[in-house]
Amino acid sequence: MAVGWEHDRRRALEIEELATDGYGPHAETLGLVGRSRAVIELGHRIAALAPSPATVFVHGETGTGKELIARALHSESPRSERPFLPHNFASIPDSLVESELFGHAKGSFTGAHADRPGLFELANGGTLFLDEIGDASPSVQSRLLRVLQEGELRRVGDGRVRRVDVRIVAATHRDLAAEVRGARFRADLFYRLHVLTIRAPSLRERSEDVPLLVAYILRRLSRRQRPEARRITGEALDVLARYPWPGNVRELETALERAVHALGPGGTLTHDSLGEGLAAVDVPVVRERAENLRGRTRELEVEMIQSALRRTGGNRTRAARSLGLTRQGLWKKIRRLARDEVAADAHAVAADAHAVAAPGTNTRADDTRPDSP
Repeated sequence: MAVGWEHDRRRALEIEELATDGYGPHAETLGLVGRSRAVIELGHRIAALAPSPATVFVHGETGTGKELIARALHSESPRSERPFLPHNFASIPDSLVESELFGHAKGSFTGAHADRPGLFELANGGTLFLDEIGDASPSVQSRLLRVLQEGELRRVGDGRVRRVDVRIVAATHRDLAAEVRGARFRADLFYRLHVLTIRAPSLRERSEDVPLLVAYILRRLSRRQRPEARRITGEALDVLARYPWPGNVRELETALERAVHALGPGGTLTHDSLGEGLAAVDVPVVRERAENLRGRTRELEVEMIQSALRRTGGNRTRAARSLGLTRQGLWKKIRRLARDEVAADAHAVAADAHAVAAPGTNTRADDTRPDSP
């Protein structure tokens, strides 16, 4: 990925240099850091769905910021002045989940010394975020279904019916459709939850946002923990942009926090200080840059195509879409660039990723590959 500082990767960059124009168009309003197409489209989707009272299901990998999306939906909704409360099914034992969500009556179980409202009642008029809902037990699923259908609940050990008005935003890293097919999740609840949907993009899909995320995270760390954590070399930044980040933004945050705490006073984050896994990432030697406008334009095209193919795992259709091209248009551009010595490696990258078909073969061969992650 071309990140703009290849000419001097050893230079220490201040975080202000990485975010000279702010952290993105949705950073202030929605808390979404980035300028990639994926983040811009996500912001538009949130703005479109926020006014609705309907349930929203957020799809996405672990660490992609699903709770952040839920908070943004709440803050932009007519319920923004009412409570936003999160609940993570994976963090609370099954024996306590029903009491946590629906409340309990005094004496309903050992330790229930007083009546206690649950999160549904506490969030009345606002938004309740149910994270990792794929981990909910069958009994909890049944009670959730009743609340979603009827807008009413009973506290544990209490026969009184209580009405609640809560908007639900749910999320999980599991494939809930597969859980339904395996009879581990109720189909009727699945459909109740999937009224509206949003997909949280992985960091691999928006690797161009890594510099802004690094600047944002380092600024936060400098305010809260290490005031000196405000510099990073271009080489280290290039490594962070190339790394696949299976744990997404959460993994990036952890890696930067660990690296910052390992620094001495006044230190600068370097390639070597990022930790063993990141230190092993190769940083290619930068070629001499073409000095004429035509040559530089060709190099920029090559770098953008390479970056798009890496982000999409070699899927030509998705890469073309991210570049604003048709699939055929991308193939023609690669063929044209491959004829030029400056861009020979673009053809190699595309071939290695099976993103283009060899001349004389069926050029639609890769269309069987799914376009969505």
